[in-house]
Amino acid sequence: MKFYQKILGLRDGDGVRTSLMFAYIFLIIASLMIVKPIRNSLFLTEFGAEKLPFAYLLVAIVSALVVWLYSKFSKNIRLNYLIFYTTKISIVGFFVVWLLLHFNYMGAGFLYGFYVWVTIFSVISAAQFWLLANYVFNAREARRTFGVIGAGAISGGIFGGYLTNYLATIIKTNNLLFVCMGFLLICMLLLWLVWNKSARYRYLDRSAYRKRPAEAERSGNVIKIITGSRHLTYLAGIIGLGVVAANLVDYQFSAIASSVIADRDRLTAFFGFWMSNLSIASLFIQLLFTGRILKHLGAAPSLLFLPIGILIGAATIIFNPALWSAILTKVSEGSFKHSINKAGLELSILPIPNDIKNKVKAFIDVFIDALATGIGGILLILFTIMLGLSIEFISLILVGIIAIWIFLVIRMREEYIDSFRHAIEKREIDLAQQTVNLRDASVVKSFIKVLDGTNERQILYVLGLFEGSESNELIPYIKKLVNFKSDEVRIKALRLAVVYEELDLTNEAIELIQSGNQDIKIEAIRYLYLRSDDKLATLKHYLNHDDLYILAATLLFAAREARDNAEFRDVVDFKAIYVRMRKSFKQADVKEESTRYFKTIAARVIGIAGDPKLHPYLHFLLNDNSPEVLRYAIVSAGQSGADEFIPILVKFLARKHTRTSSRLALAGYGEEIIPHLTEHLENPAEDYGIRLAIPRVLALIGSPKSVRSLLDNLDQKDMLLRYEIIKSLNKLKAKFPSVRIDKSIIGSRILDETEHYYKTLAVLDFHQNYKLSKKNLALDSINQDRIMKARRLMIKALEEKLDNNLERIFRLLGLRYLPQDMYNAYLGVRSNKSDLQANAIEFLDNLIEPNLKKYIIPIIDTTSPRLLLEKSRDYVRFDLPSEDFCFDYLLQGDDNWLKTCALYLLAELGKDECADIIAKLVNDSDPIVKETAEYCNARISASN
Repeated sequence: MKFYQKILGLRDGDGVRTSLMFAYIFLIIASLMIVKPIRNSLFLTEFGAEKLPFAYLLVAIVSALVVWLYSKFSKNIRLNYLIFYTTKISIVGFFVVWLLLHFNYMGAGFLYGFYVWVTIFSVISAAQFWLLANYVFNAREARRTFGVIGAGAISGGIFGGYLTNYLATIIKTNNLLFVCMGFLLICMLLLWLVWNKSARYRYLDRSAYRKRPAEAERSGNVIKIITGSRHLTYLAGIIGLGVVAANLVDYQFSAIASSVIADRDRLTAFFGFWMSNLSIASLFIQLLFTGRILKHLGAAPSLLFLPIGILIGAATIIFNPALWSAILTKVSEGSFKHSINKAGLELSILPIPNDIKNKVKAFIDVFIDALATGIGGILLILFTIMLGLSIEFISLILVGIIAIWIFLVIRMREEYIDSFRHAIEKREIDLAQQTVNLRDASVVKSFIKVLDGTNERQILYVLGLFEGSESNELIPYIKKLVNFKSDEVRIKALRLAVVYEELDLTNEAIELIQSGNQDIKIEAIRYLYLRSDDKLATLKHYLNHDDLYILAATLLFAAREARDNAEFRDVVDFKAIYVRMRKSFKQADVKEESTRYFKTIAARVIGIAGDPKLHPYLHFLLNDNSPEVLRYAIVSAGQSGADEFIPILVKFLARKHTRTSSRLALAGYGEEIIPHLTEHLENPAEDYGIRLAIPRVLALIGSPKSVRSLLDNLDQKDMLLRYEIIKSLNKLKAKFPSVRIDKSIIGSRILDETEHYYKTLAVLDFHQNYKLSKKNLALDSINQDRIMKARRLMIKALEEKLDNNLERIFRLLGLRYLPQDMYNAYLGVRSNKSDLQANAIEFLDNLIEPNLKKYIIPIIDTTSPRLLLEKSRDYVRFDLPSEDFCFDYLLQGDDNWLKTCALYLLAELGKDECADIIAKLVNDSDPIVKETAEYCNARISASN
């Protein structure tokens, strides 16, 4: 079994399911290859090819009724029961046909009915099978197995066709129906096995037959669902055009064949023979090309082979409408249709949500097929009967249909990728932007009702809408809201009140200055200042206030005004006021908490005012012991933009409680600070904490120069530092999407990371499969346990390293593709749900360029490390490692934790092969590595 799985590209767990589905579709298609020649020969010998268009039209009409009935009953019936009863009805139906043929009944109604019945049976049985396959396999399993299962369909076609050719003249045409009924009985047994083996659990897990009300509504109107999805619309169009083209080809084939062969049994044998040959061609394509085409090109491009094949056949009929050209066209159409095209279509519908797939797929496969058959019939009636045009002209119609067909395939590829994108991404809340016409009296009236309420969030929203505009109807409500319970609402109301001259809130503002918090005090002072006839006098009044809290609020207001107003800065002597405040702290009995508060105010004022004369006091505050004061001082240093503060701010990056403030402060310097930051980042002697923090600062600046600095340092050997650089590039791209990141550099770094992944995986595989040497086996059980414990620790460390490696790969992919897509794909790959994993991998397989895909997809789609390493040897050049290589690779790397684990394991093994490297690590800068290296030396010396 293992040998065949390897040959067919299957994995453990695929074999039994694939074999059952192979047998199932083999017998279904074999049955079709029996009843179709019977139907064709009976119809053509009785009526001739000129009546075929009417049969096509009747198929469309009857199918519409069948689809309605099927849809009505199928939504309440579990899938296995639906398939079981459909198959049972088909067996009974074929037995009734046999009875009528046995008594030589050849009425027109019967023959037309039989023709329609076989068409509907062929469509529904195949559609049900592939729908069942969607529950047996997920997206990635489907990509592996659908090629093999498709070969089962083709093999069934070969077997059924040749069986018909052989038996038609021996047991006669009508008795072949018993063979068909026998095959269908076996299919019922296979259905039971497949359902209980795997499909039942996935079907129930997806709750496809127990929909919640919202889901039932979602899948209610099939036509609306299809027209509301471009993916489904294009897919329906492709299938429909394929059916129209197939009917035109079938008409050409049948017309030419019936004009050459008159005997019923010989015609049945002819159709069976060529359907088998057609299936052989399909099998040849399926085995040699389908899997490779799906793997390298994906689902959508594989759908181009069928229209191109028909185009070639149609061209031969235009120039030579003989039996051989009709056979060539039919074989081209049938071979691609049942191989590459079939697998491509089934893959194309995989990303559609499961709660609607059942209904939509049946509708497309049955109704669209029937509708397209009817359209084909109308076209044939119009051109062959009414206009009397020749067989050659039908080929010209085919050329036009194929042009539209190819266009839809090209458009569907983008929608196919988008559907997988939606299948793996999480729900997001989109905040709708609303445009409000404040001149509309009805709109203003509705808002005023909100202002008269108590909902803080709604009131703030409405007040925000009215900023920058005036409406006298607001005046009484603004006055009321100044006394609202929420400080934020009070501030907004005061801000709006400034523009209404007839509204005087002076008393309210004075009261708020006395009782409100700092932000309210500032807004109240601003209101009094802007409404005052003598603004300077009002300002000086509060700058000389005895209450230090009111003085602090006034200073903050004055600093904000002074930043962009040089004249204002000349009026307000911030330095003198600051000195006065410091004296007040020393003279008055001020609590430590209050002292910290006033220091934070001083720091904020210095930063906002932008006065270089205050910088000496800022240096004083930057040495304060209070983290809160220090944070405000750091922010002010950044606001100053002075070079004298840069070295101080860089040092603060090393401290955890000042790191965030320092990053923001340094980013405030803009592009001019990038060379300083890059120098620190590239300096190995720099404090490690500072180097780790600098990439985030560069990301906050968000300029081409910061991008270049980060890209130039992507080759840092330290993996944690490299991770911070990649993560910072992700943040930069998210915040500044217009900044260009060189994709070629990112591509090369992705390849570096994947190669690193494979090498680490090789070391992990070695340790997972390691067996103790004879020397170690001679040790007592306690020492053996110590060795195994050390090795388990090593394995855990390597697994963590691989996880981090994979995250870096996806973060780099997020710099080359849409970040949200890569984030969702990463979550899908890491998910415990197999379907979500499969969708994520399939999405990436269709999105990533081939030169990257061949390295990345095996990593996320191969469960066995050894198998992955064997595959990787074709494009990552390294041999499976020896024990010495494994330890050298870890000890000479830049991961201190892995060095520590490797040293610990070497110590327990008593190995001295890496003595030179260990000797160097005794002097390592990392204290843990150094200590472990000393322990390792001691243990090895003791064992020797």
